[in-house]
Amino acid sequence: MTVSPGPRVSARLGRLALRLLPIVALGLGALLLARRLDTVDLSAVWPALAALPPAQWIGALLCTGLSLWALGQYDVVLHRAMGTGVAPARARAAGMRAMAIAQTVGFGSLTGAMVRWRSLPECDLWLVTRLSVWVSVSFMAALAALSGLALLLLEGRTALAAVLALALIALAPRLPRLPGLPQMRAGTLPRLIGWTAIDTCAAGAVIWLLLPQGVEVPVSAVVFAYLVALGAGLVSQSPGGVGAFELCLLALLPQVPEADLVAAMLGYRLVYHAIPALLALLALIRPVAPAGRPELLLANGAARHRALARAPQAEWGLARQGASILMSRDLDNGWLVRRAGGTLAAIGQPLGRPELGTLRAHARRLGLNVALYKCGPRLAARARRDGWAVERIATEAVIAPSTWSLGRPACRSLRRKLKSAAKSGVRTEIATGPLPLSEMERVHECWAARCCGERGFSMGRFCPELLRQQAVILAWQGDRLIGFASFHRGGGEWTLDLMRQSRDAPDGMMMAAIVTAIDSARAAGAVRLSLAALPEIPGWVPGFARNWIAARPGGAGLEQFKRAFGPELEPLYAAAPRRASLARAVLEIARAVHAPAPLDAEPQIADIELGRRPVQKDRDTARWPIRLPVLRGPSPRLTDQTGPAHDRRAFPTSRNP
Repeated sequence: MTVSPGPRVSARLGRLALRLLPIVALGLGALLLARRLDTVDLSAVWPALAALPPAQWIGALLCTGLSLWALGQYDVVLHRAMGTGVAPARARAAGMRAMAIAQTVGFGSLTGAMVRWRSLPECDLWLVTRLSVWVSVSFMAALAALSGLALLLLEGRTALAAVLALALIALAPRLPRLPGLPQMRAGTLPRLIGWTAIDTCAAGAVIWLLLPQGVEVPVSAVVFAYLVALGAGLVSQSPGGVGAFELCLLALLPQVPEADLVAAMLGYRLVYHAIPALLALLALIRPVAPAGRPELLLANGAARHRALARAPQAEWGLARQGASILMSRDLDNGWLVRRAGGTLAAIGQPLGRPELGTLRAHARRLGLNVALYKCGPRLAARARRDGWAVERIATEAVIAPSTWSLGRPACRSLRRKLKSAAKSGVRTEIATGPLPLSEMERVHECWAARCCGERGFSMGRFCPELLRQQAVILAWQGDRLIGFASFHRGGGEWTLDLMRQSRDAPDGMMMAAIVTAIDSARAAGAVRLSLAALPEIPGWVPGFARNWIAARPGGAGLEQFKRAFGPELEPLYAAAPRRASLARAVLEIARAVHAPAPLDAEPQIADIELGRRPVQKDRDTARWPIRLPVLRGPSPRLTDQTGPAHDRRAFPTSRNP
């Protein structure tokens, strides 16, 4: 049975027509523009350009630089959203080169991908191709929104434009995370729209600055017309939007003499297209050295288990509940880190003695703010010596199990509570077998409904996988579970994580559970037991804010509960490179604590080694794979394409010693 060649031929013709579309659009646009210019006195164009004073040319060049810088920020934002780990400065430079050439040559995604691949040798071809597609798609979407608003403003419908603009600002942060952007944040889309607005306004100002003297037209009218003309040029698919762009400007700015407007458009093509493209091509002649490998790497597999076994404090158990571990290359030093919005927060004490500058450089490479959270006095003193802003934020209640005694004078109220619990028939024990997870979940749900949900970030969350790794104290009344407490274990210490009790739990039940935990920690040889931190409000916080925080439910009662054990109080600090960075970090961490995301939807820390997985293990012959789509077969898929054709490493040869 023979298959008709009709569908195959039709598919080939369709692909050919798609490839020829930019050329056809360019020819058609040039033809229409030539006919339109028949009525323009072209002999007056060059004198108009020559008569422009140097100040206007300098202003146009400065606006061009601002526009390209904003386009470079596009790459910075999308590199962060994709989690590539490319440093912002390298991403910005590559984006500026790519946009300078792509907007002149055309074929934006393909041209941009090639330029970015040349500028970022540490990234593979598939990564930069996806990045270029995202740049094109997001720019077109943002430009469509801005062009629509510009059309409304040109028609005088200012109120409707303002309403739509406010709706866009309100809805953009609430859009769901898009596929292919695993590190996308709430501010990603607003930033893209903002950089698009800066880019297009600066580019429109170039045309306005190049209008001959004596032409009276508001800059806003030129910018609005430029937005619509740019959209038409991009839709036409012709290189540089030639034809459609000029025709739209001539139609939308009838108040400007045509010869003067044509002169401004020629100057725009020279200043905004030709000069940046030439400079970008010259910059591409010299190969760009690959970025150095990061000093800190995400610990996975065996390295993660070894780090947890050497953890400096028990709170590193948060690594089993979403936190990450950043280790140095020699695996001697490390940080327990977690993301809170746009902040990379190092929690508690580090492993070994890592450098603060290394952590800061790693966060900068990821495009994140960096902060230390709940660090001890020694680390806070180091940060202060390095010029960081440091603030005391909490007090940790600590008990030494080997010397703690219930008969201490400070435990007078505790003894009364324990007697009350004993009269109510409360029995506490440390779990030694399988946990009664169904009953624990019932107690947790009862507590969460009564206390408006659980907290997040560094505070305990109900997670069965983590509970199996912890020391769990169960409280019973008869055969019914009425409460439980869990503790992180590690580094010779126990740290309180969860406290959950049912609505009808007798008074003193949770105190009895903590006393059982202290006895169990002493039997296990732990030298330190932490009852976790009590928040401390800094003195610079305004009075109304201090009163609002102090009035939150559970705050005063929790402090009274912990002080009943007579603990030692140790200060905890937060630190960041600058005072503004510290304020931002505190706000973002507070939001992560009080409004946590689901455990499976928390923001992750990007693996900075994306696109650098060696195929051959030998250092001298390693080749980086390129993820390319394979469209043959029943289902499209991605495969690692390797080999000499994709290897850009310089190997020694007779001509390349």
